[in-house]
Amino acid sequence: MAEIARHLRSKRFDDAAIEKAIDTLRAQRYLDDEAFARYWVEQRDEHRPRGERAIVSELMQKGVAREVIEVVLGEREPDAEVKRAREAIRRPITRWQAMDEPERKRKIHQYLAQRGFSYEVIEEVIEHPAEEEQ
Repeated sequence: MAEIARHLRSKRFDDAAIEKAIDTLRAQRYLDDEAFARYWVEQRDEHRPRGERAIVSELMQKGVAREVIEVVLGEREPDAEVKRAREAIRRPITRWQAMDEPERKRKIHQYLAQRGFSYEVIEEVIEHPAEEEQ
């Protein structure tokens, strides 16, 4: 919704016209921030896993309200964050196998932190890197 408003402002529509357009799109169910947020989270989890912090940041940049983000993220499995972190490092970990252990741990920590995973999740992945998911 915020992206549409931003785009229409860039095209120099006035606020009244923007509000009317958004209301019309909402009434016809073309605009649904909650459905968009669910789709975004699903796509992130499937294709480019990110931590909760990163997803919150991305959705807020897209103009999704924090309340909607909390609802959508509340629907996720709480234990799956470690699984997503392991999936995120699945490819790059092969490059780091030849490194000594402290350097490899530093790389894993840096990589996952940049992708918005929490310290607790990162530590779990570092302490138990090869654990298979149940």
